Parts: sequence; structure tokens; C-alpha cells
Amino acid sequence: MRTLRAILCVCVLASTAAQSQIVLEPDNYASGTVLNHVLPEVSLITAASNNLPHPPRGFDITAASSTFPFQPPTGTNVFAHVGVPFFYTDRRLRMDFNGLVSDLAIDFQGGSQGIAEQGTLQVFDSSGSMIDSFTTAPLLGGAIQTMAINRPTADVAWAVAYTLTDESPFGRLDHLSFSTPLPVPEPAPLVIGLMALIAFARVGSPFFGPSKRNESPSEDSQRSQSGSQR
Repeated sequence: MRTLRAILCVCVLASTAAQSQIVLEPDNYASGTVLNHVLPEVSLITAASNNLPHPPRGFDITAASSTFPFQPPTGTNVFAHVGVPFFYTDRRLRMDFNGLVSDLAIDFQGGSQGIAEQGTLQVFDSSGSMIDSFTTAPLLGGAIQTMAINRPTADVAWAVAYTLTDESPFGRLDHLSFSTPLPVPEPAPLVIGLMALIAFARVGSPFFGPSKRNESPSEDSQRSQSGSQR
């Protein structure tokens, strides 16, 4: 029972850490600031349609003031690539986390007065497989929808966001938030740790308390005979 309690405590602590939110808000930086590595928990870069940075080097992600013809979702700055305040199929905002996250969200705003645009947020695990996605409703210029993904466990290693509508690729991205990245688990240490917990629980330890030793009937019999001989 104490072993189970200890494991549950570890799980609760990990869950609490995962629920803490980190925010990258372009308005917290001057227009033109390179945002690639302003937070240690996430790295930003511009990716092509294959989700890889443009060779030989991806375009920097910057904060850019963009108030015309619509006010941004928050403040005056939005995410941009080298000053261009929108993302599309061949210019995607890529976010690489320094661990695994369970949830993330980013605001999408339609950027065209005449054509409704859709934004998409796609998330990938550490092996590069897409494990979830979110696509907005068609939004006319100025309309805003938060693209949010919540996973049951922390398994998101990286993500991309961009305007899905090819005929009008002017959707804006703003206000990124995500859960605190958790270290990628290493199978070997986890197995060793679990085996150690089981061993402590079986033989007794100051942490788990002494365990009862199971004795066979033959051992009980030998002890009784020894007592009678005395």
C-alpha cells in the first residue's frame, strides 16, 4: 500500500507540473525582435510544407506590429517570419519544445476581408508522427479563434501552425501558451527505478516499512521441534 502511495504522489507531482502554463506573447517584445530562443522551453523557426526549416537556414520568427486592417487578438504585435505577419502552407510557424507537453494553444485570426480563412495547429510526438490537430472554422478578417489541443498525457514534442486556406494565406498567429515541458522518459532508468521500488517493498526499508516474511510450514515445524527438544 505504501508503495502505491509513493507512486501516486509522484504521478500527482508530475501532473501538477504539467498543468503550469508558459506563455510566449509577441506584445512582450519590441516589434522586430527575434523570438527564436527568447524562452528556454521552446524554440521557434519557420518551416516549409514538409515541416522542416528552409535550407540552408530557416527564417527567423519575429514579433511584428500589425494593426491594419484589423487589430490583432492581443495588443499590437503578432508572430511573423522576418517581418511578414502571416503564415501559410510553405511558411509554417514551427515550435520545438525542450521536453514533452500535454497541451498548447495559439490564437488564429482571419486576415482577409473577402475570403474566409482557416488556421490549423498540428502536433507531433518525438518520433515525428502527427498525433493530433485542430482546424478553425472559416473566419473572415478580424474574427478570432483559439486553436487548442489537450492531450491525456505529455507526448507532444513539436508543433506547427499556419493558414490552411491556400487562396488567401493571410491569417495571423498570436499568443502562444503551453504546459511546462516534461523530460522525455528513458526506458532503462524507469525500469530500474520500478525494480528498486518493488525490492524495497518486499524486503522492507525505512521508507516503505518492514514487510512480513512468508514462512513455509516446514520452517514452522522445524522451529517447533527445536523448542520441544530444549
